[in-house]
Amino acid sequence: MRGALKQIHQALMDVGVGYITYVPGYPVTDLAQSLGAEIAVNEKVAFECALGASATGVRSLVIVKQLGMNILADPLAISATHTTGAGIVVLVGDDLGPRGSQIEMDSRFYGPLTELPVLDPSAPDLYRAVTEAFRASEELSIPVILRVTSDVLEDASTGPVTGAGMPPSLQQTPRRFDRSIWDLTAKGRHQRHLANVVPALSEASESSARLDLRGNAGVIASGSVVPLAETVCEETGSSLLVPLYSHPLPMRTIERFLGMHRFVLVAEGPGPFIESHLKGVRGRLTGHLPCGCIRADDLRTAISLIHISDLRGRVEVETAAGRPARRSICEGCPFLPLYTALSRIDAPIAGDAGCTILSLRMGAVDMVYGLGSSIGVASGFRDKGIAIVGDYALAHTGIQGLINAIWHRKNVVVGVIWNRVAAMTGFQEVFDLEPVLRALVPDMRIVEMPAPEQEIERILIDGLRSPGVSLVIFKGTCTRPTIRSDEGSSTDEHGIS
Repeated sequence: MRGALKQIHQALMDVGVGYITYVPGYPVTDLAQSLGAEIAVNEKVAFECALGASATGVRSLVIVKQLGMNILADPLAISATHTTGAGIVVLVGDDLGPRGSQIEMDSRFYGPLTELPVLDPSAPDLYRAVTEAFRASEELSIPVILRVTSDVLEDASTGPVTGAGMPPSLQQTPRRFDRSIWDLTAKGRHQRHLANVVPALSEASESSARLDLRGNAGVIASGSVVPLAETVCEETGSSLLVPLYSHPLPMRTIERFLGMHRFVLVAEGPGPFIESHLKGVRGRLTGHLPCGCIRADDLRTAISLIHISDLRGRVEVETAAGRPARRSICEGCPFLPLYTALSRIDAPIAGDAGCTILSLRMGAVDMVYGLGSSIGVASGFRDKGIAIVGDYALAHTGIQGLINAIWHRKNVVVGVIWNRVAAMTGFQEVFDLEPVLRALVPDMRIVEMPAPEQEIERILIDGLRSPGVSLVIFKGTCTRPTIRSDEGSSTDEHGIS
């Protein structure tokens, strides 16, 4: 087990976390499965289950990737002032690159949006971050966001936890939900949050920041960049400020740091979150650091040019043709005839995140907006088109699009890739929705895969010519081969970035 994962395992054991749930996806699948976490149908349900566990005195952890934050945002935002019971932490993995996601999204921005704290540790600080997250959650009756990046989770250099202490509040029996919060109105609960919780979080942020003073130039570093910044700052004689909290930021410490240094560089990723809160600093917004992962040489160059206020220039945009080849549809895939048939059909086709996204190179689908989105997207086509969705994506959020299409008598052909596993994220078992689909669309068709391309094309064209919702289930057994070590983790998603 990698050193970073050992830190998390040890911290969760010492805290006494009793419930762990997750939604698979790079970069968090390996961590979640190593913890024996319970898979959830989607992130909103995962977080709601954890809220219930917290309310009844069970410390809980929710593990999602960055895009999953968009799905659980509703109950997360409400829970800030609603309050909770035992400690509850959302551990979110940001996919740098991105390697296995459609976008590189910085989940730290959910801190200001929800008025909840965000911790952003480096790998060596993971144990402290996990225990601090549960301490803040339990003492303040709020969820806490613990944000890690793909390279933090994959860090193998971090050593074992030594001399770690547990906050006194976590050595007590976990608290349960306190109904006295309902003595306040919604406005009153928000007032209480602003008056009591926010100042306490600000103090925790200030006290957890680490400061090393050396020279006239300074670096503010967070997350995975911290170990690199430590090395480069020592080489160059630069000062270093490492905040554990990205939200709220330790502003008193930062302002003091800015006042002590003529030039300050902000090194973070993937976005300029901390930099966007400060004035007069250098970083990505000024062109001192590149887009993407930061390397040690990037920091050395930025510090050497820190006296220049603006280095922004032309950005060389990455193209699919200019990067190493990525995975495509697996050899022997039983659904390959479906993708080939789709590439010949003259109709708009919405795909879904998962294996179908790999068929973009074949011209099988036209657009892919997100997991579970294809039916809703295809329901908006001017003329009848096709939605291709996997069975896990259908259960995740796609079934609402199907219900809406039936309700409003939309004209759409829905093709479900039915293999009963989440093949792209590690072959997790998928709930059998067939009885539900039969109830929704009694005249649905089932095609055993592989089937002749001409037969599949005829079925889809017949569906396009018929009014209303046409539902076709393409059943097959996934035969995805073991991924070679040079292709990434076995739980990598799709590598279509």
